[in-house]
Amino acid sequence: MDIGWKLVSAVATLGATVVTTKAITVGWRAVTGHEPPVDEDDPEVEWWEVIAFTVVSGALLGVARHLALRGATKWYGGPKDKRVEEV
Repeated sequence: MDIGWKLVSAVATLGATVVTTKAITVGWRAVTGHEPPVDEDDPEVEWWEVIAFTVVSGALLGVARHLALRGATKWYGGPKDKRVEEV
């Protein structure tokens, strides 16, 4: 078990999530003029808005997580059991 990799990947994923969530919130406000839908049971929130926010935020968070882990792998080298030893 590579504790270093677990720590690096957790910090990279958490950082990417925080930054991306903030960017999504700011972007949603800029495009729609109001806060992102938080409660899908709120009668003032349209169903299309919930679906659009879910799709956009899910896709962006997935990409951000992937890129963060890719960067962390380049920096740290990835988990020890997945590393390719140079001959």
